[in-house]
Amino acid sequence: MEEIEPDLAVCLIHNLGYPEGLFPFLDTLLAHADPVALEIIVVASQPEHPALARLERAFPEITILENSGADQPAKARNHACRLAASRYLSFWDEGLRPQPGCLATLIRFLDENPETGLAAPRIVDTHGMVQPSVRSAPSLATILCQHTPLARLLSAAPHLLRQHLLLEQDHLHSFEAQWLLDTCLVIRREVMEEIGLLDEGFSAHYADADYCLRAHQAGWHLHYLAEAVAIQSGPESFPMTTKPSASDTSRLVGDCTRLLLKKWLRPAQLPG
Repeated sequence: MEEIEPDLAVCLIHNLGYPEGLFPFLDTLLAHADPVALEIIVVASQPEHPALARLERAFPEITILENSGADQPAKARNHACRLAASRYLSFWDEGLRPQPGCLATLIRFLDENPETGLAAPRIVDTHGMVQPSVRSAPSLATILCQHTPLARLLSAAPHLLRQHLLLEQDHLHSFEAQWLLDTCLVIRREVMEEIGLLDEGFSAHYADADYCLRAHQAGWHLHYLAEAVAIQSGPESFPMTTKPSASDTSRLVGDCTRLLLKKWLRPAQLPG
């Protein structure tokens, strides 16, 4: 019998700090997947973790990969993408709960719009309030306002951040975007074949911004789809709600620097 090519690869990173987090996500994902054919790939730094054994028993259709770089999201996601066989690939935050029709809407839109390389759904909290998951392309000004005390000193900072976070954009309607966060990001396989995988030079931040920039430079369109909805029911991954440690600060500075250099310099001067 001829094998059916999966529509969507769901690439996940096992969070050791929240080992049971994938269970409710996968329950919801599989309940609302039809008619989208899925392959599910979980990257884990400790595949012997008891939660993963329970996960395999509960969801025998998943594939679990060992990757010592699972604390580096770009590296872990690339590991999953190399194995994936689907027409589209996707990254998801385990705190999300895709709603009925979410996956089908994303895949249908991409099928009907071959010039679109990346798409993302509307994310709302449990009260239905939109959680901004799409941005304008990051700049030196927005990076300084987000990650330094400049936001408290510069009178224009609130305006710059509102523009960057697209807070005045109507998120109840779909629109073309510059940066879709990897909280939930669906990527056409042809995009990865053309521009490659995520840049593993980013240790924790901005790999998604860089990827969106590279896709746009290659001529692909990026779309935020308000009609596809996912609920953020767990801890959010995208806001910085706690003061970073010294090591986190070092990684953030390195990632910001790399992003800005890749924007300002010719693509050939940095790998990825």
